[in-house]
Amino acid sequence: MKARTFLLPLGGALVLTSLTATRPDASFFATYTYVSYAILDQASSPVPLPAQGVGGTLALQANGTYQKRLTLSGNGGTMRFDQDGRFTFTPGRIRFTYTDKNGRSRTDEGTFRLTKSQLTIMLAGFPAGNQSMYTLRR
Repeated sequence: MKARTFLLPLGGALVLTSLTATRPDASFFATYTYVSYAILDQASSPVPLPAQGVGGTLALQANGTYQKRLTLSGNGGTMRFDQDGRFTFTPGRIRFTYTDKNGRSRTDEGTFRLTKSQLTIMLAGFPAGNQSMYTLRR
């Protein structure tokens, strides 16, 4: 990670401050199990709609690659959402880049929070204001 130096005025004096982005603990890079998934569609409701029959895993590797294997119950069966790609993050923010089924590069980004063994990811949806919310456990 790069260190950045900023000059901050403080009581008439300039103070040199160095801010360094920290890399998460090695335990951040793990395989997580999906516990819940919900979609916030502002046009339909101000309340997130939880998905049924959530399962699968999300593997976050230290080399910046990920494997998403999300399953949901619906339409009389199980729907699979598989995705392989790369992820990057800064404190509190995460970005997933992958190739969609039509061969186009796509990026999903949003926020994340890791507390002990629970990972919560909120990704921005379309149109603006919509969100996908995932809860996972290590």
